[in-house]
Amino acid sequence: MIFLRLGLAASGWLALLATALPDASPVRVAAVTVFLLVCPGLAAQLALRPSGLLRRAGHPAAALEAALLTLVLGLALTTLVAVVLFLGGVFTATRSLLVLATLTAVLALLPRRSRARNRGPQVHAG
Repeated sequence: MIFLRLGLAASGWLALLATALPDASPVRVAAVTVFLLVCPGLAAQLALRPSGLLRRAGHPAAALEAALLTLVLGLALTTLVAVVLFLGGVFTATRSLLVLATLTAVLALLPRRSRARNRGPQVHAG
């Protein structure tokens, strides 16, 4: 799991590095598209539900559910960043990638939440 988190943290910076390639380069288009669609959403999902991806691994629809949630969260975060930058009058593709790379790295490197159980009042016989 730690390699997944480190890979997510580095993915945004690799996509930002890919923008130095020529404009219509297939590597640039693929790197930026995959990053925008998958990485911010997966980082947010891991930050919010660290064990949620594996909790229902035996369920047939668990992989589809996780993939769809990752895609939707990624698109939502990308749209939110673009709207904020547009409203601020400072939108560029490089700035939006920079903000998303930073957000993805922060979400991916957040420490995992402990799974403290909610224990009710304990009744002792006696």
